[in-house]
Formats: sequence, C-alpha cells, structure tokens
Amino acid sequence: MRTQIVTRVFDAVLIAALVSGNADVKTFAFWMISIMVTLMFLGCFAVNADIAEKIQGRSLGKKTFGTFVNLAYIAALIYAGFPVLAAIYAMSAFLIRTIAQAKLNAAAQ
Repeated sequence: MRTQIVTRVFDAVLIAALVSGNADVKTFAFWMISIMVTLMFLGCFAVNADIAEKIQGRSLGKKTFGTFVNLAYIAALIYAGFPVLAAIYAMSAFLIRTIAQAKLNAAAQ
C-alpha cells in the first residue's frame, strides 16, 4: 500500500511538472517519463501469469483510477508539447494491458 502511495505521488508530481513547470522542469519530466516508458516496454518481456493477474485482476475502481492516470499523463505530455512521447506512452500502456490479458487467457485454457 505504501508503494502505491509513493507511486501516485510521483505520478502527480510529474504531471504537475508538465502542466505548470518552466522549461527546465518540463525537460526533467520529459526525461523521467522517457525512462519510465523505456522500462514499460522492457517490462512487456517480463509479464508472466502472476504479474498479469496483478495488472488485470484489480477492482473496477483501481482500473478506472489507473486509466485516469494514464490519460492524465497523455494529456499533460500533449499540453507540454511532447505529443510523440504521449503517443509512445499510450502505446506502451496499451501493450502492457494487452499482453497481460493474453497471458491470463493462455493460463485459463
């Protein structure tokens, strides 16, 4: 639970930096999110049935909040002038969810 709180605070700080920061703060947020997206793509290779269950097996409220955070990142990146990174972020988030669902479907059969 404590890890989730720290993660969400980190998310809020990066989104706020993109929306209301000066040029240097936006550049810092850009590079932090770029590293995060790279790790998300690498994480696609590490998804197994247990991790897929953690990703997809959450409650509807947590899924909705997670989707809201993803959309907030995308909107903030576009607003800050980084539409290409927004598109890459959206694709990586979609890819992780798709792979997790495929792993769960394979495990169920």
